[in-house]
Parts: sequence; structure tokens; C-alpha cells
Amino acid sequence: MIPTDGTDRSAERIERAFDVAQQQDAIVHALYVVDTQRYGEPALSSVEVLIDCFEDEGRDHLRSLVDAGERRGVTVEGHSRHGDPAGEIVTVAEKLGVDLVVPLLVDVTPAQLRRQGLDSERIADVRSPASA
Repeated sequence: MIPTDGTDRSAERIERAFDVAQQQDAIVHALYVVDTQRYGEPALSSVEVLIDCFEDEGRDHLRSLVDAGERRGVTVEGHSRHGDPAGEIVTVAEKLGVDLVVPLLVDVTPAQLRRQGLDSERIADVRSPASA
């Protein structure tokens, strides 16, 4: 599973995750979480417009990952959620029974995922050698 926020800083890690998925003949679950801890749940306000914009960006990003995976011969399934990113990552990982979570979000660390209950051995390290 690749939790992603759609920023360019994760592009190299996504490519490395696709490499791993290709080698293992695995399905990639791409997850985009609208952080309602930061912005709140929409309730007919300017926050609702903001959340809608984030949802649109997330859907576009997930579509781009599905397309990129298709070009590489990797099956990518997109998932979008609302809530606390670390908690949603762990919830979705458990629900889908994923083997590895590739943390790509700056605001979500492996330590946070462990505190939310994700086993350390299920957290993949796909940093480039230069950033390791």
C-alpha cells in the first residue's frame, strides 16, 4: 500500500514501490487521505469547499497512479478516505490485508504507524540509497 499526498517529493519512492510490486507480482493499493484532523469535517462552509478541492486532487492523483502502474504492468487500486492519516493508513492496511505499507507522507512517520498498531515488519523502507 502506498499512502500518498500527491506531492512531487514522493515520485521516486513511488517508482521504487512499483519496482517492488513488479518483482513480487503484487497489487498496489494507493491511498489518499483527506486530513480532517487538520481541516475538520465538511459542514456547509468554506471548509466543505476546501475538502471538496482536496478530494478532487486526491482522485486525480489516484487516477495518475493507476495509469502509471498500468504503463509499468502493475495493478494499482485507488482508495480515498477522510480522517487522521496515520489511523486511516493502518485501518485500510488491516482491512485490505496488505503485506507492506510504503510510507510516503512527510507528516506520517513509521513510528506513528507503529503507535497506531501496524507491525514494524509491514512498514517498507524504499528510500533511495542517497537518502537512506
